[in-house]
Amino acid sequence: MKNFFKYFKDLDFTKYYPALFTVVFLSVLFQYKFQSIEAIFYDLRLKLDMTLVHDDNIVLIKIDEESDEFLGESYPYTYTTYLKLFRKVLKDKPAIINFFGDLSAPLNEREAASLQLLHDEIKAYMKQGGLYRYATELDSWGERLPPQELRDLGYSPAVVNIDSKLFAKDDVVRRMVLNISGEETLDFWTANEWRIINNKEPLVLNKLKSAYYMPEADASFSLFRYPLRSLEYLEKLPVHRVVVGNIPSGYFNGKVVLIGPSYISNLRHYAKTPFDKDQKRTSKLEIHANMTKALMENQLIYSIPLWVTKLLSMLIGVVLSIVISRIQPAKGLLITFGIIVGTVLFSYLIFLLFGLWLYITHILLTVFVVYYIWVPFRAIGEYQRRYKIQEETKLLKRVENLKQNFISLMSHDLKTPVAKIAGVADNMLQRNRGGETYMHDGLKTIIDSTKELNNFITSILDLTKVESRNISLNLQSKDINKIIEDCVNSLTYLARSKEMTIETELGPLFPIEVDVSLVNRIISNIVENSIKYAGEGKEINIKTWDDDTWVYIEISDNGVGMGQDDVDNIFEKFYRVKNDASHIIKGSGLGLYLVKYFVELHGGEISVTSSPGEGTSFLIKFLNK
Repeated sequence: MKNFFKYFKDLDFTKYYPALFTVVFLSVLFQYKFQSIEAIFYDLRLKLDMTLVHDDNIVLIKIDEESDEFLGESYPYTYTTYLKLFRKVLKDKPAIINFFGDLSAPLNEREAASLQLLHDEIKAYMKQGGLYRYATELDSWGERLPPQELRDLGYSPAVVNIDSKLFAKDDVVRRMVLNISGEETLDFWTANEWRIINNKEPLVLNKLKSAYYMPEADASFSLFRYPLRSLEYLEKLPVHRVVVGNIPSGYFNGKVVLIGPSYISNLRHYAKTPFDKDQKRTSKLEIHANMTKALMENQLIYSIPLWVTKLLSMLIGVVLSIVISRIQPAKGLLITFGIIVGTVLFSYLIFLLFGLWLYITHILLTVFVVYYIWVPFRAIGEYQRRYKIQEETKLLKRVENLKQNFISLMSHDLKTPVAKIAGVADNMLQRNRGGETYMHDGLKTIIDSTKELNNFITSILDLTKVESRNISLNLQSKDINKIIEDCVNSLTYLARSKEMTIETELGPLFPIEVDVSLVNRIISNIVENSIKYAGEGKEINIKTWDDDTWVYIEISDNGVGMGQDDVDNIFEKFYRVKNDASHIIKGSGLGLYLVKYFVELHGGEISVTSSPGEGTSFLIKFLNK
């Protein structure tokens, strides 16, 4: 138990803050439906719906201002006019006729006679297999029925449902009423009769997955597509054109005919749709045609439950949180954008192919919430790490400066006593000429050791300058061959002491801009290494040549050589070749490191090739300018 409390106490809760904030924000987010936003996505799918139907089975006969002017009547028309209209239509034997509009009681005997004739002719049409239905409207007074003389022909409620109290509450028609108070609506009845005529299975309300029941309205509803939404393929004829017979013979044969008012001056005849939400530009007659066609083709829309959206939102939130917290910000932004695009495309495809409406607003808002919660925390963490690194870098820089200052100071201070020791030893050696041998050898050892120590101190000082970038070139126009000759002359005695020879093959060169002192150290160091490590009796060769770009210096020997591991590391700081002979040779391991730095400081290059028993070759290149 103590270990548990200790673990709990030492636990860093700060890294869990983003996850906690994400859960809290999503919990609050799920309390709202954001239906106005979702309506935008829903309507966009409808507008991009590619299942547009080219349909010539539905014909609209509209009663409007143009017909009033031509017929010299005002709506509602006389039964005499309606009788002329129906005679023209019935003659072609349409499959189904729906009549929308007002039919008042006859005002005189002539109208009564026309009404009776209208009834009889429609009745005869129905006995021959035709179908007729009158569309009743529902208002605060109840259902507005047709005249008593026509009721036996059949009537059904025709309702255009607008989203005024539900969903987006923007008065747009997105759903249809299928059944109200146990009675089928006109659109549902017409579509089923059409399906039966065309040998299709009729729609059963209880089996429609898209249908849902609302007890407060005592009605069943369904979302629907607008298969005739462009309406350019939908036949719309003015009443007067039909009355006067200005249509081809047999034009209405086998079709569904919808007759009703579409007065531009009467807003009651129009409603908003997802395609014209700013103003009412689609007549209710056209909306009924779309609803009927959607039912005929079963192009209804099933609303996926909201809990599915919430579950997907939570899963996406968790996955995106992990992704953003662990990968590079640029990749995280790309994945976030991909999730947004993928969600929109996926919802569109299942809508288009299967008629499924996935509520995506919560998913998209979840993506934004998760991204804008985790990114700042990620940025804070990156800033803290960067700040820590900067502070550590500052501290290391201070330590490095202290180290370099200490080394520089100690090196300078050591040079003076070392020089004094060497001077005193040399003075005593001069005075002791011809004296005791052991005294002579001891003084010679002191002098040689002080030289080695002085070289080591010089190397340390050079290293300090290199690491502090405190070396500047003193460029002079100089013939490289002259520098090489001076180096060879100064080292000839040392080479002879080991029975070695230095051969030169110096091609003619033009003077180039170099720091004479540093180039001298470069050549001297490599030649001295050859003298030290090649072995007694070996030969050192120095060659020079040039081309348009480079001046080449090759220093090679036929000594013991070295392995590939040594070749790969020979220019590293403090690296020394390890073999049976080299462990007795004094050195700091800084010589070739400094050589490489001095060459590159001139803008040149240096490389080495070597094999055990075959010698070593250094190739130095200086810019020929």
